[in-house]
Amino acid sequence: MQKLIESLHRERLAFQLWWQRRYPLVRNYFIVLGLLLSFLTVFFWPWLNERVFMSLRPGEAGVLWERFFGGTNLRFTYREGFHFVLPWNRLYVYNTRIQQSPHKIVALCKNGLPVELEVSIRYRPLNGRLPLLHAVVGPDYLDVVVKPEIEAHVRAVVSQFEPSELYTSEGYILNLIVQGAANEIAQRYISLDDLLIKRIVLPPKIADAIEAKLIEEQHVFEYDFRLAQARKEVERKTTEASGILSFQQTVASGGSFQDYLRYAGIQATVDLARSENAKLVVIGNSDGLPLILNMPGEDLQRSDQRADRPAPKRGAATNNVPATPSSVDPSAPPNTTPPTIAPAKPTPPTTTPSSKTGSAPSSPPSSSPTRPANPLPTPAEASARKP
Repeated sequence: MQKLIESLHRERLAFQLWWQRRYPLVRNYFIVLGLLLSFLTVFFWPWLNERVFMSLRPGEAGVLWERFFGGTNLRFTYREGFHFVLPWNRLYVYNTRIQQSPHKIVALCKNGLPVELEVSIRYRPLNGRLPLLHAVVGPDYLDVVVKPEIEAHVRAVVSQFEPSELYTSEGYILNLIVQGAANEIAQRYISLDDLLIKRIVLPPKIADAIEAKLIEEQHVFEYDFRLAQARKEVERKTTEASGILSFQQTVASGGSFQDYLRYAGIQATVDLARSENAKLVVIGNSDGLPLILNMPGEDLQRSDQRADRPAPKRGAATNNVPATPSSVDPSAPPNTTPPTIAPAKPTPPTTTPSSKTGSAPSSPPSSSPTRPANPLPTPAEASARKP
């Protein structure tokens, strides 16, 4: 036992001596190897990032293709996150979110006219069927399966309608296309979420004809509305005439027709006094309608100011001329001013001679009517004036 321990001790000492002699060489070897690996990693990082160190972002899934173990792995689907893939294998990444792709389709209508449709296709791969989709169709499944199926069903459905029916039957057309295409696409492990028609472009002449037809149709609706409006107007006027007739019969039968006329005259007087051009309104008749003066309102301020001024007295002198001269010169020309109507038997006023300054007489005129200053001559006087 002692000999065994001494033998192991000698071997350990011999290994230590050997390691002391080989340590610098081994250290330099590992340093060179580390530098070489670092250089290769930096140089080949883009390739390694796509083939070896795989990071799947949100909404992505991967299918592994193994070079030496049977090709596509149909049993497992790689989810989001970081994955290490051997360099001789390949991981294909798919977008599992709902995707949208615009597409233009030219189809023939029932009468053979071409129609261009702009559609929007929304699709996504079926969950859990991604390895089968990769094995059967491949990453370009949009151009291989989705668009051809949509085009085929759009042409088949549009061929059953006239151009003018495409606008009014858009929802029905979409239902037919989606129902037919969804089943066909689902058999290729793809889910058709929806199909939207953005625009329908008809030939210019057909579009103009349809527009003209719709315009004339709206004109017909307009005429129908006018006729209905005219009928309502007839009913309104008939009702109004019946009301007026009933009102007149009520007023006439009650014996208050004169009172109503007086009330209507008062209302007309008030409206006249409130007008902008009204200055002074004096209304009177045998029944004695009231005097309307100085009506309230901003539009009657000027009328109020003028109405407050004192009116000139009758018989007063104007422009230093006596109101009633004592005598009339036969040679003077006749006055052209229209005379006022004098009473049948006027009482001559008592006037005083005018002063040298030509002022009016100081005594107030009497309340009796006066003779006009220049009355029209009688036929006898007119013949006497002739030479």
